[in-house]
Amino acid sequence: VESPAQRIWWELLRTYDHSFPLSDYSPETRSSLFSSDLQTLEHEFGRFDVSEENNCVNGYDARRSYNYDFHERSRSANVMGSPYPPFNGNLVDVPFFSSNPFFDQSPWSDAYGYMSGTRNTLLSRAKDRIESHLLQDVIAKGSKETIDKIFDNLISHVCELMIDPFGHRVFEKLMEKCTDEQITRVLDIVLQQPLQFVRLCVDSHGTRAIQDLMRSLCSVEQIARFMATLCHVALLLTKDTNANLVILFCFNHFSPSHSRYLLEVIVQNCYQVAIDQHGYCMLNQCIRQSSRELRDPLIKEIISNVVRLCKNCYGNYVVQFVLDLEDCEVTSALSKHLDGNYVQLSYDKYGSHVVQKCLENREFCSRRIIAELLSDIDSLLVDPFGNYVIQTAWIVSENHVRDVLLYHINRNVSFMRCNVYGRKLLQKLNLWT
Repeated sequence: VESPAQRIWWELLRTYDHSFPLSDYSPETRSSLFSSDLQTLEHEFGRFDVSEENNCVNGYDARRSYNYDFHERSRSANVMGSPYPPFNGNLVDVPFFSSNPFFDQSPWSDAYGYMSGTRNTLLSRAKDRIESHLLQDVIAKGSKETIDKIFDNLISHVCELMIDPFGHRVFEKLMEKCTDEQITRVLDIVLQQPLQFVRLCVDSHGTRAIQDLMRSLCSVEQIARFMATLCHVALLLTKDTNANLVILFCFNHFSPSHSRYLLEVIVQNCYQVAIDQHGYCMLNQCIRQSSRELRDPLIKEIISNVVRLCKNCYGNYVVQFVLDLEDCEVTSALSKHLDGNYVQLSYDKYGSHVVQKCLENREFCSRRIIAELLSDIDSLLVDPFGNYVIQTAWIVSENHVRDVLLYHINRNVSFMRCNVYGRKLLQKLNLWT
């Protein structure tokens, strides 16, 4: 059964059939190219150049020449002194170099040398779409000696690797095989500069790599160092849709004792986080996923700022989320802070949504809310936002309470017919006639 690397190898050989015909070899010879096992790959690893040297052949970059755009190649053929021959669609015209991997019988070169005319750095291979998968397979099945050599050549470029679309997968596999000492070395580089750490967290690939690093942390010292840096920049991370995943991962992956200081930072800045377009989503996720000992301090801080949050375009969603918990204690605390503010909130674009949610909540006393709304019902009936609150009050009210609402509507019906919002209210409640 052919491995994925062998299948890729055969496809590439077919592409170069004009310059390197397979028909010249017997089936036994072709099969022998792939007979080496993983131990042979590891033995030949020493022949694979992973240094940071300039990878040039005859004065120009071999990989660049290989990947050179065919249309540009055709146009440049007319320029005197151009190193590229005219390209007519035939792969025979593509130049080959003395270090062509097809003439190198090293098993390692067979697996990794097909994308360039000369050996390239290990970092560039880790960032390549095809070669990164092969490198991941080597890391997953390789010996400690092989992994150590790969690690030593990638450690100085670890931040670049973490934000690469394909390199971050190599980083993930490497973290699964690293020793505690190697993880500490990675941690030293990642946490060296707080702003660099923030850039990694806000990147769509970097945030995944950071979470892979967090999974690998095992000692108390490593976790403490990571959390110290995270707490320092936590407020910035909460306001980014990628970075706040790191915050959520901490609460879900680390113990409450480790995430205690992070929680204190979030609680102290709860209002600023709740009124941010990304922060409020993270705050809702924290409340939903965290244990009660982490959730209660957040809810307590939200309740203390509930009136201000109700009037904010993002903060009102946090209050509505807390109301949906249908916790008796939480509802009782919210009711105490909202009593006396229902009328002013009903005039607000965002606060009116919270008042409607309170009227629909079974834990709230709708009769008490409606009684407060009646104190200024004449204006609410024709208000752009207040009329929606009255509609909800009509739906949830029963018997005597609805009769009282009907009385005030009939008393203002002539005025409501002259107002666009009043007419909508009458039509919605089927009271136009």
